[in-house]
Amino acid sequence: MTPNQSTTSPHYQTIRRVVIVIPTYNEKENASEIITAVLAEQKPDDVFDLHVLIADSHSTDGTIRIVEDLAQTNPRIHLLDVQERGIGVGLYKGFCHAIDTLGADILFEMDADFQHNPADISRFLEKIGEGYDLVVGSRFALGSVNKMPWYRRILSIGANQVIRVMLNLQTVTEITTSYRAFTKDLFLKIDPATVPWQERSFIFVPVFLVRMIEAGANATEIPMTMHPRVRGQSKMVYWKYIRDIIWFSIKSRLQR
Repeated sequence: MTPNQSTTSPHYQTIRRVVIVIPTYNEKENASEIITAVLAEQKPDDVFDLHVLIADSHSTDGTIRIVEDLAQTNPRIHLLDVQERGIGVGLYKGFCHAIDTLGADILFEMDADFQHNPADISRFLEKIGEGYDLVVGSRFALGSVNKMPWYRRILSIGANQVIRVMLNLQTVTEITTSYRAFTKDLFLKIDPATVPWQERSFIFVPVFLVRMIEAGANATEIPMTMHPRVRGQSKMVYWKYIRDIIWFSIKSRLQR
């Protein structure tokens, strides 16, 4: 099937390019494997053209070299040397690069450490194909599998409940994980200045989702499989994240 071939489904008039943006910093233990696993989800007769973009914050451990070597052998692999540190910055610049340079129609945000299962990608795309413009991977949806440590589960439940109650969010149950797929058009509706991409505490993750919902997203969820990190180190500072979740929720409630 060629990139411009039409299909009979009303939602599939042409092949739609999907760019999965994976922010990295010193992920040499995972880079090659996560890229391989993601691209393995491309089906020969799929109506989606799957690409992966590594948005790297100028790693010092050789991650960039690994991705550069892979990109030379596969046109579906792309590298963006973001220079600046921060997962949020990497994601935002990755999304912009995916749209402006790679011609993305659909964007994904996904972690590099295999906490997000690449095998779930096809189920995200099924929902996009049904006409949703935002699909959220949820640890709380029926059928989800959450293998994270107990303290991470408590943090996730607490953070999600605080935001959902304070902002009266009914559309989705999962606010704080960054495994999502959304359309280019929805992303372009968001004012980037309203999302704290520069913050290191991961507060940009729930804020970005809230902004998409506020922009009128036609959203749905799928149950996701969540695994603990096997290799490498987490970049999350838990106390900062909890502080920012509470402050964002209070400020948003007062503004409403």
